[in-house]
Amino acid sequence: MENQASGARCVELLNTCLYANIATIGGEQPWNTPATAIADSSLNIYWSSWTEAVHSKNILANPRVFITYYDSTRERGTNNRRCLYLRCEAAVVSDRHEACAAHELLYPDEEVQLDDFLDSGLRRFYRATPLQAWLNCLSEQQVQPNTIDMRVEVPLEEIRGAL
Repeated sequence: MENQASGARCVELLNTCLYANIATIGGEQPWNTPATAIADSSLNIYWSSWTEAVHSKNILANPRVFITYYDSTRERGTNNRRCLYLRCEAAVVSDRHEACAAHELLYPDEEVQLDDFLDSGLRRFYRATPLQAWLNCLSEQQVQPNTIDMRVEVPLEEIRGAL
């Protein structure tokens, strides 16, 4: 039951937090960027970006990314179960059918041309596939000398089941 509640909480964060932090690495340097990132019904996370952005180049060289969604409106010290951490593999979306689905997720009511994200376009859609997920389970104010971790792993199947 706890996992189901955690899965539902993860989905709530995915549905209410429009922006995610997407951390990448290029060479020896970490990079983090905020982006509008939306999950589909299979828990693939999509965003769009300029092909020359640092994180876009980093993903081409190293597909490992770490994504966080969190409730930035919360009162300090009340972050229990209000941050979702996702270890993912990311890729450029090159398939037109998948690009069309990403376009619908990210730009449902906007006049944005799909072709701007394909072929000679300057932007691309990116997909991150989660490999592991966690929710924070403690606030920094609740840490005790015997605290081992401030996060609890949430099975991906529980998140997908709650989508």
